[in-house]
Amino acid sequence: MLDNSLSGKRLLLIGGIGPTADLIELARRNGVFIGVADYNKGTKIKQMADASYEMDALDVDALAELCRKEHYDGVISNFNDMLSPYTARVAERIGAYAPYTVEQLRMSTDKKYFKETCVKYGIPVPKEYVADEENNIKECPINYPVIVKPVDGSGSKGITVCETEKDMTEGLEKARKASRTGKVIVEEYIPYDEINVTYVAQDGDIQLAAIHDRYFNSSQEGVVRVPDMYIYPSRYTGMYYEKYNEMVIQMLKGIGIRNGSLFLQAVVKDSEIFFYEAGMRLNGCKTYHILEMENDYNTFEHLMNYALTGSMGRYGRLDARFKRWYATWNVVGIPGMVCQEFVGRKAVETYPWLIKVCQQYAEGEKIPESAKGTLIQLVARIHVYGDTKEQLLERIERLQSMYQVKDPEGKDVLMKPHDINDLRERINYCLCC
Repeated sequence: MLDNSLSGKRLLLIGGIGPTADLIELARRNGVFIGVADYNKGTKIKQMADASYEMDALDVDALAELCRKEHYDGVISNFNDMLSPYTARVAERIGAYAPYTVEQLRMSTDKKYFKETCVKYGIPVPKEYVADEENNIKECPINYPVIVKPVDGSGSKGITVCETEKDMTEGLEKARKASRTGKVIVEEYIPYDEINVTYVAQDGDIQLAAIHDRYFNSSQEGVVRVPDMYIYPSRYTGMYYEKYNEMVIQMLKGIGIRNGSLFLQAVVKDSEIFFYEAGMRLNGCKTYHILEMENDYNTFEHLMNYALTGSMGRYGRLDARFKRWYATWNVVGIPGMVCQEFVGRKAVETYPWLIKVCQQYAEGEKIPESAKGTLIQLVARIHVYGDTKEQLLERIERLQSMYQVKDPEGKDVLMKPHDINDLRERINYCLCC
C-alpha cells in the first residue's frame, strides 16, 4: 500500500486485457474503486472489477461522459500501445492525469519516429531500408538478413526475418496486414544478444530501473523466435551505464518526459548496443514484480497513484545493478492446444522464493493457431529470485519440472523449456558487472 490518500478514489481502466489483472489487486490494497470499460463481455477482468461497462474503448467522448457521470477521478491503460493515446485524450477531457502526451506516445506507436528521435540524440539504431508509400523498398542493395515489421505493431505480431527476396515479398505483405496504418519498416537484422531496459520517471528525475537479458526458444521454424526466459541483471549492465544511460536519459528529458514508466528494446553486437523499439508503458514481462522485490517499488501501483493524483507517490531510489538474481520463465505453449489442467501451480506457489505466477490462459482456453511466433503463445510468466546464480538456476529447474499444462486428453500443452545448461554457460558474470 502506498498510503491512505488513495482510499475512496475511483479509477477507470480502459481496455481490460489479461495483464491488467494485477491492477485490480493493487486497487484493492489501496482502497481504490475500479471500473473497466471496453467492448468485451464477461471477461475475467470485468468480473474482478467493482464496475464494468460495455463500450468502445476508442470513443473518447463517450468515455469522458462516463467518467463525469460516474465520478471517476482518473483513467489508466498501461499495456496497450493502441489505447494509450485515447486514454491520454480522455484524461485531458476530464481534467485528470496521463503520464505521456499523445506526441510522446508516438515513441511506441511509430517505430520510424522512435528511430528518428534516437538518431537526433546520437543513440545507435539498426540500419533501415526505406520503403515508399506503397511499402516497396527503394532501389538499393539489400544485405540479408533483414527484419520486416509493422511500423505500429507490438507483441511480435506481423514480424518476419527475411533471408531472401521471396521472404521479403511475403514479409512485407504480412507486416502490412498486421499494421493499423498499413505501413511497414525494414531494417538490418542483428541476430545477437537482446536486452530490455526499463526507466522510471518521477517528477522529472529519470532513473534506469532494470535491464534484463532475453533468451529465446528456437524450436519453431519459419517464425520469429519467442522469448522463453528473462534474466536480471543483464550481463551488459555495466557497459550500458558507462556508454548509453546518460544519452538515453537526455533523449527522454528532451522529449519532455517527467513521470511514468517505459522500456526500450535493443540488440547487443560486440561492444555496441542498437536500439530498435520503445514502449511508453509497462512491459509485458511485468518488471514491476521484480522491482517490488528488489526496491519495494511497484511501478504499476505508482502509475495508478499518478492517474489519480498527478504524482508518482513515494519517491523510489532505483538502480539496475541488482543485489539479487531474478528470472522470469516465459511458459511457451503450442498453438492450437487447449489449456485444460494446470498441474503443480498450487505447489509452486508455496515456495517463499517465488515472486508471482502470472497466468495468461484460463482452464479450457485455447491457444490460437495464429499465435505461433508471437507473445500470445505465452501461457504464463513465472517470476523467481535467488541469492546466487546457482540457487536461481536450481529454482528455475524445479519450477520447470513441477509446472505443467495438459489438454483435455492429458497431452502436454507446453513446448520444451529453456535448457538449464545453456543458461548456466551463458550466465558467466557476477552481480557487480
